Amino acid sequence: MARSAARGSLLRHLNEREVLAAIQAAGPLSRADITRRTGISGPTVTRTVAALLRARLLEEGDARPRTLGRPGRVLRLACKTAAVLGLVVGARRCELVTAGLNGEIDPEHAASFETPPGYAELVRAVVRESRLLIDRIGLAVLGLGVSMPGLLNKREKRTLFSPNLHQTDGRRLGDDLHKNLRIETAILQESHALCLAEQNYGAARGVADFAMLDISEGLGVGVVSGGRVLEGCSGLGGELGHVTVDIHGKACGCGNRGCLETVASDTALAAAVSERVGRRIPIEEVVELLRSGQVWADDELHRILEYLAVGMAAVVNLFNPSKLYLYGRLLDARDGLFDELLQRTGRRALAPSMADCDIIRARGSKRLGAVAAIIHRLTTGRDGALE
Repeated sequence: MARSAARGSLLRHLNEREVLAAIQAAGPLSRADITRRTGISGPTVTRTVAALLRARLLEEGDARPRTLGRPGRVLRLACKTAAVLGLVVGARRCELVTAGLNGEIDPEHAASFETPPGYAELVRAVVRESRLLIDRIGLAVLGLGVSMPGLLNKREKRTLFSPNLHQTDGRRLGDDLHKNLRIETAILQESHALCLAEQNYGAARGVADFAMLDISEGLGVGVVSGGRVLEGCSGLGGELGHVTVDIHGKACGCGNRGCLETVASDTALAAAVSERVGRRIPIEEVVELLRSGQVWADDELHRILEYLAVGMAAVVNLFNPSKLYLYGRLLDARDGLFDELLQRTGRRALAPSMADCDIIRARGSKRLGAVAAIIHRLTTGRDGALE
């Protein structure tokens, strides 16, 4: 009897996943559309949809006109009756956004605050801002997704070591936020979250083999092969930024010197320009100053592009992706930088591997990655990108 009940529960779960996946892929569908797309019987679709409506994962949309009979109501991922939160934890600032289960971020309901220097203060700040947002939006909030830098052990859901965010070392931020907020929480390493966002909502839809190179605050790689993210045995893979490229180089947050991320990232450009102008400025202001011609930094840009080309060629040679997506701001500092980077990468990568690979600016964001993490958990019941 117990085995029969377990089998029934598994079938219900599988049917719910099939229905959600069909709507995620195609957009709003009627019950009849779902039956045709999934092959699930009509009565089972009706029961499954009812369960998903009760769980607030789906909502009914406007009636779809028909040539005959009554208009058919369509089902869509909840965006008017429920929401999720997405948290990006950065070395200097944290961003908190709200979104529907369709992945659309609500620009009117968001918060940004400086990253506190202590872990307890970080948890308190996130909990405080999350509760304020939950009160403001007035919808059922189903969960929180978190995009985190550093070495995040997937099995333990614990940050082992974060070179640029040491207050989270050894901590389980996802679990601590879940205990305080009492909502479902999903946490992903930021490069893996970017991969999930790009495949679900960006330029990697339908792409089974690709790489994501994040050059923003640090430098990390997410690699998807055969539709699955390559994480390593504990989820720690992709830390290309901490490969040594200059044995006498600058000190890195990891404790080493001359790591790739110290010479080939948004942070590296911001540090170089800050040194030139005599004050610390963020990458957003750096881009504005360079584009407007108020500051000249061609030497710094050429050096950064050369090192970045080394890193990109390594990704192309090692993983042979069909597409390589690049996430960061430094290429906006001047017209033509992206083309220059492609030329430099082409000179360093193996020609056959480079010929197989399209290099593209990413459309997603870390905010969307955080949102994608919790939507993935809610709709599949699993953690992790592209499992």
